[in-house]
Amino acid sequence: MTIELDKLTQDEAAGIDHHDKPQPGTWTEAFGLGTGPVSLKDSYDPAFYEDEKIAVFKRSWLYMGRVDQLARSGTYFTKELTFLGVSILVIRGMDDEVRAFHNVCSHRGNKLMWDDDPRAETHGSCRQLACKYHGWRYDLEGQISYVHNAPEFFDLQEEDLALPAISCEVWAGFIFINLEETPRQSLRDFIGPEVGKLESYPFHEMTQRYVMDAPVNSNWKILMDAFQELYHVPYVHSKMNNPSGPPTGTDKVPFMMPAFRVFGKHRIYTSGGPHANEAVRSPRPLDDFFGSSFYGPVDAPEISGIGDGVNPAKVENWGLDSWQVYPNLDILIWGHRNWYLTYEYWPTGPNTHRFIWNIYFVPPKNARERLAQEQTVLSVREFAIQDTGAVDAMQEALKTGVRDEYHFCDQEVLARHLHECVQGDVDDLRAERAGAGEQG
Repeated sequence: MTIELDKLTQDEAAGIDHHDKPQPGTWTEAFGLGTGPVSLKDSYDPAFYEDEKIAVFKRSWLYMGRVDQLARSGTYFTKELTFLGVSILVIRGMDDEVRAFHNVCSHRGNKLMWDDDPRAETHGSCRQLACKYHGWRYDLEGQISYVHNAPEFFDLQEEDLALPAISCEVWAGFIFINLEETPRQSLRDFIGPEVGKLESYPFHEMTQRYVMDAPVNSNWKILMDAFQELYHVPYVHSKMNNPSGPPTGTDKVPFMMPAFRVFGKHRIYTSGGPHANEAVRSPRPLDDFFGSSFYGPVDAPEISGIGDGVNPAKVENWGLDSWQVYPNLDILIWGHRNWYLTYEYWPTGPNTHRFIWNIYFVPPKNARERLAQEQTVLSVREFAIQDTGAVDAMQEALKTGVRDEYHFCDQEVLARHLHECVQGDVDDLRAERAGAGEQG
């Protein structure tokens, strides 16, 4: 599905007057999505989960990390995709190229790069990749460089000993891999032209990084859904917002979002964030003290510009873009506060997943700026804890299977779109299998 409507065309398709705010029931129909109940069996069914791993995660470009994590030649990090049974090694070579390999030695299959716990992810720097078991070594391009007691082996061929390479490409400083032997499309084609415009945003200037990594008791899509709508905000986050603010109505931004876009399998919502309206709670005492809040430091650092990719809907009083890059990456850009976040949702089972968020700021110049950043980090963490608690309860009810139809409102259009895309990929896989069975 590709929705590429300019503002006039999109508003006309949605029945929106340019001088009015969007009305209920317009976005879902404008994007050509059904308005009926949605099945959420895809979020707890073990058989669907097994097919989803192949149809979605083994056939899509998957985000691994930022080039900022590979500051110079020889720096590396690993990514453990346990649910797919693979360990990924991402490294910057002597030629400055970023590459990805399966993290397995060609000798006896030992994990190549690990520290105290071979199941834990690691990072560091090296001149060569050396196996801890028998000492085989590889250069930074994955080629074999040393075999201990090589004369004891039989007919070793150097070209057969290279580390198994994985397709790896970089876009806007974001590193992606694709586990297919031959990817069906390049990363840039997968990202598409509209999301691709984000490349002009100065991500590279925001290298101060804070990380949270936690297990969550819900299917990965259920938490991703929570970050694709603000319909829940007055209830889940009532203590973080003005509890007297009206909870419904399209004029009650940020509780209702003014703009959504769909670009193929990718999505975006845009809101006013801190500029939305007076219903946003006034700063808490600690926010005033540190000059910072959930929305970021009040004194935004200078950057070289924001590019031409943000706020594609041209929302007045723009405060936030949340870009959902299929399948499991969110990039949230906070208006003119000049900071951003990434969210990753990695399955660990039908009813569980691993949630990773990274917050990026311009490096602080002094202690005051550092404390302001950390106050924002703590505020975001509190919101995330509230969301994960809510989806934990939701998963417990969903997996009972007592119903198979759930009702999504127009403000939940992006959640509806995600489930449709995932279901479509799984349907395609199952159709391929059925076709292969008929041919057999």
